[in-house]
Amino acid sequence: MCEHGEAANVGRVLRLSSLFVACGIALAAPGLAADAGLTPAAALLRTGRYDEARALYTQILKREPVAAAIGLSLCLSAVGKQDEAIQTLAAVVGKHPEAAAARAELARLEFDRGDYPAAQAQVDAALGTNPEEPAARFMAAELHRVAGRLDAANEAYHWLVHFYNSEQDSIRDPEVLRWIGLAGAQYARWNHNAGQFHFLVNTLYPDVLKRDSTYWPAHLETALLFIEKYNRPDAADELKAALAINPHAAELHAARALIALQQFDLDSARAAIDRALAINPRLVVALELRADLNMVVASAREAVPVLERARALNPADEETLGRLAAAYGVIDGLRGEGGSRMGALIAEAVRRNEHCGAFFAALAASLDRLQKYPYAARYYEEARRRMPQLIAVPGQLGLVYMRLGDEAKARESLQQAFEIDPFNVRVKNSLKVLDLLQDYGRIESDHFVVRFDRSRDSLLARYASRYLEQEVYPEIVKKLGFEPRDKSLIEIFGSAKGESGHGWFSARMVGLPFIGTVGACAGKMVAMASPGDPGMSFNWARVLKHEFVHVVNLQQTDFNIPRWFTEALAVHNEGPGTPRVWDQVLARRAASDSLFDLDTINLGFVRPSSGDDWALAYCQSELYVRYMETFGADAPAKMIAAYADNLDTRGALKRSFGLTEEAFEQRYRKYV
Repeated sequence: MCEHGEAANVGRVLRLSSLFVACGIALAAPGLAADAGLTPAAALLRTGRYDEARALYTQILKREPVAAAIGLSLCLSAVGKQDEAIQTLAAVVGKHPEAAAARAELARLEFDRGDYPAAQAQVDAALGTNPEEPAARFMAAELHRVAGRLDAANEAYHWLVHFYNSEQDSIRDPEVLRWIGLAGAQYARWNHNAGQFHFLVNTLYPDVLKRDSTYWPAHLETALLFIEKYNRPDAADELKAALAINPHAAELHAARALIALQQFDLDSARAAIDRALAINPRLVVALELRADLNMVVASAREAVPVLERARALNPADEETLGRLAAAYGVIDGLRGEGGSRMGALIAEAVRRNEHCGAFFAALAASLDRLQKYPYAARYYEEARRRMPQLIAVPGQLGLVYMRLGDEAKARESLQQAFEIDPFNVRVKNSLKVLDLLQDYGRIESDHFVVRFDRSRDSLLARYASRYLEQEVYPEIVKKLGFEPRDKSLIEIFGSAKGESGHGWFSARMVGLPFIGTVGACAGKMVAMASPGDPGMSFNWARVLKHEFVHVVNLQQTDFNIPRWFTEALAVHNEGPGTPRVWDQVLARRAASDSLFDLDTINLGFVRPSSGDDWALAYCQSELYVRYMETFGADAPAKMIAAYADNLDTRGALKRSFGLTEEAFEQRYRKYV
């Protein structure tokens, strides 16, 4: 019944959409179709036939050296051959130093690999030749941003907006309009002009497609704006249209993975990431998505090799470094930054850019994804302090405060987020939940605060409060050896305002309409659908006891307990009896030799491939606790203590059983 994993991860990867903007990925050669000799090559490039396009560009390189070199570089970078692309452009600007477009493209490639001085040199040279080169103007803005010169960056984004307003009738190149759109979106975010997004998706990008129906990057940019606002259906339609033009664009498959991760469709996300990296193995955003996926389905430890690979491709990328800092922190321990790998990365990011809000936002989002909510809140606050221009941060911070049960702080952050961006669905839904709760009743006891619909659930709330205080609390805190420092918040949601209690409960936990359970815990609070609602039939007492076990062991391990173990403890302490279907599933899976082990059991909770997986994960987890109690009555308590020290599963089991390395290996093999 615990949904804290999903609550953290639904939509957490939204921030990745900004990476496509920040990297300024060039997806078509500017102005290449202007010359009749270049049109066939440009058409092949646009449709993803990169080898054929490269061959044609090579043939016309002597006749059209600058345009053909840009086309060649785009063919190469589309499949991850950035070094060759840079060499191609460096050669042409060496012979044609006045080629501003080629210098701008070279600046983009240098920027993407984190060589900001080299990118700046090319931008300066391009603008020295042509002060109105749009790609160079956008790259100049990005270089200001990553250096922390935020006012200068804002002015540079605005230059492109002003350029469009004064020259729009004469602009024919779709790539120029795309740079303008990217700048316009950033300027709108930073200056809280939400109406600009309506203009971009309904006017600018459709106008681009009217001029050139094969310019698939316009579909991509529109999709990313829809994803940013949690409008998945329209985003999916845009990506489908783009893929019909170019099925070999790695960025499109990465965007598909982004949507799948928002929907917690992990298998589809994995397939889309695999496809993106098969096309372009150096696409940093796809590697970051893979790391996010690994955090969800495996652990922080599994994300590290992927992030180290991304870091090697771009050592300065704040989104990569933020994720890596979070992974290091979870592995090494979050309580002390000084001298740790996490602390070293924080110091590096701040030294490079004092206003590195993107770094701290990525750090916070990863900790949120890994269910380290108090730490996520700390670093979202730091991101907001260092870079208030990041419009997603107040909303993400508000959602974390919702999970931590601090609804006053949640409302403050969510209201700020809504004023900045009224189109964010999760923010809007969460504010509706807080409005609903204003009229809810409240019963406060020594250790609990119960909130409820006065008109429907007053009797239930009184019984629940007494049951939690008199029976559940003394039993669980004694058995687990820990008392939460603060009162635990319990909220029971009934039907209201045309929405079911389950719908309100879901919105309370994740800001979205549906999660597949009736109760959930985020460590300091518990939400539950009212059992009195139509279609709801469940044992509310068992649900509340189950969720309170999560409250206790999440806090006592500093939010460091793996999903299978917290579910095992919760089920084990609910009371006698388990669903008969668990035994049936266990028998079937044992007969087919397809049981989980300690390396795979979390997948049964976060990525069940069937209802059997879900049931089996609960069943086996509870059997693991029974095994530990049989082996040593204090083994579960020792294992909880071990997780509080940030040990992994093997280390925690070894400490719990007090085994030597050799003895542990023998028992571990039997255990799994």
